[in-house]
Amino acid sequence: MNYYSRSSLAYDLTLFEDPRDNMSAKWGRKAKDSSVSADESKASKDDEMFEDVESTARVKRVRRRKSNYGLIAVAVVFAIAVAFIVASIIHGQVQLTELNQEIADAKTELAEMQSVHTQYEMLVDNSMSATKVEEYAQKNLNMSKATNAQKEFVNLSEGDKAEVSMSAEKNIFQSIAEAFSSLWS
Repeated sequence: MNYYSRSSLAYDLTLFEDPRDNMSAKWGRKAKDSSVSADESKASKDDEMFEDVESTARVKRVRRRKSNYGLIAVAVVFAIAVAFIVASIIHGQVQLTELNQEIADAKTELAEMQSVHTQYEMLVDNSMSATKVEEYAQKNLNMSKATNAQKEFVNLSEGDKAEVSMSAEKNIFQSIAEAFSSLWS
């Protein structure tokens, strides 16, 4: 293989050619379709060298393939791990979005229920006003407001009185307790 300076590697198209063509050009051998030279011994040496280079290239390709299987296996495991992590993140975000939507729906429903509650409280307050209760009592229950004749006044100027009511029957425990208390006094 011909080597060139690093600056011209981008334009080196010989890297993409068949290595057998490069070897035959290197040793002065003609391409496959050209006729064989007169000196057979020189050709056989070139063929042996070419076969050695070709077998070395095959060995390198086999080694690369073997190492590629390991790299492929590592890459597949890594890709599966990345896919699993991405899938779990997406799944978590979907669950988070669903829960946020449920919370928003519950808040909306709560606001509606509070509005209905306020409406019912206003209806109850309007239906239970003092004037409506008084009208209902007068019309349906035949009730009226108390007059001065119906009012009874209590005189508290005599002083405070307290009455103790005693039960006539005493049980055995009360009599024992009185006996002990009379001993101590």
